[in-house]
Amino acid sequence: MLTKKEATALYQWYSRKEIIDKIGYLVKHEDLEELEEYIHMTCLFPLSRHSELPEFMKAGNGEPLFPNNLNPKKDLENWQDAIEIGWQVVEEHFGLTHDEAHRKIARLQKQDWDAFLDSVEKRKQERRNKDPADK
Repeated sequence: MLTKKEATALYQWYSRKEIIDKIGYLVKHEDLEELEEYIHMTCLFPLSRHSELPEFMKAGNGEPLFPNNLNPKKDLENWQDAIEIGWQVVEEHFGLTHDEAHRKIARLQKQDWDAFLDSVEKRKQERRNKDPADK
């Protein structure tokens, strides 16, 4: 479980202009799978560069707030809490919740699957029409 200082620092981390700009681009272009990857992983990768962390991401002694870099293999609970904060920032800035993103992703995946199945059936029909002996 995150401390108040950690949660506040993560909120500030996800609220940085470069992150908000990228999130805005992904939301605008409805690239929701990429958005999810961005919130869950890409935004957190820089936490491993301890010497480049802003002061708000450091403890009072100058050490990183997240020495394990919020790696889910090392600290699953804090990583889950961190991505919840990331999605809170997304919702506050763009009105998109994590659940809504999941539903939209599922709908798009179903549409892709249905289109694939339709194309398979169309190809089968085209082959049948070309060679009547295959009927």
